[in-house]
Amino acid sequence: MFTVCRSTKIQFFSQAVFQRATINDFGEDNVSRIVAHFNTPAEILSEGHLPDFNAIVNHFRQRIDQFTRRGSGYILDRIRQLGVCFVKYRPLGGSAGSFVPTPPWIKNKMAVVNVQNHDDDYCFVWSVLAHLHPARDHSYRIQNYTSYASELNLDGFTFPLPIKDIPRFEQQNPDIAIHCMAVDSKDNSFSILYLSPHVHKRLHTITLLILDNERDP
Repeated sequence: MFTVCRSTKIQFFSQAVFQRATINDFGEDNVSRIVAHFNTPAEILSEGHLPDFNAIVNHFRQRIDQFTRRGSGYILDRIRQLGVCFVKYRPLGGSAGSFVPTPPWIKNKMAVVNVQNHDDDYCFVWSVLAHLHPARDHSYRIQNYTSYASELNLDGFTFPLPIKDIPRFEQQNPDIAIHCMAVDSKDNSFSILYLSPHVHKRLHTITLLILDNERDP
C-alpha cells in the first residue's frame, strides 16, 4: 500500500458559437449557427505553479482558427461559455515526508502493508517490492526492500509515479501486473483507478491502495 497528498488538476473549457451566412432557395439571406466545444489540456495545480493564462488564451485562439480553416464558411460569432474544471489528482505517492497512516478500519483487517517512506517519493517502488519480497517482521520498514530495488526496471520514470505510467511500467517489467485502488476516508469506500489487462499472463499480480491525506494544508 502507498499513500498520497492531495493535489488538483485544472482544465479550462469553452463553448463557442459560429455562424455562416447563406442564401436559401428563395433568394433570402439565412444565417445558420453551430456550437463548438473546446478545452485545454489538464495540468496539475499546486503551490508555486499557476496556470499560464496567456497560453490558455492562445490555445483557444488556435482551436478557433483551426475550426474556421476547415472551409465550412463558419466564423466566430461569440463565446457563449467559458469555465474551469477542478479534478482531484492522484499520483502514485506523495512528496517527501507525506506518509499517511492506515485508517483503523483498514488496519484492523491486517490485510495491507503500508511502507513508511517518510523521506522519499518512491511509495510505488516500495509497495511493489513489499509484495515481491514479503518481510517476516516490521514489514513497514523500507530497509526490508532497498536491496531489491535493482530488480525493477525504472528507466525513464519520475516519482511520484502518475497512474498513466502504470502500463509502461508493466511493459518494462513483464512479470508484474498492477491493480490500483483508492480509498475515500469520508465514506470508507473504494474506487478502481487502474485495472491491469495482464492479470492472467503475469507471474505477480499486485494490488496497490492509495490513501488520501485529507488534512487541511
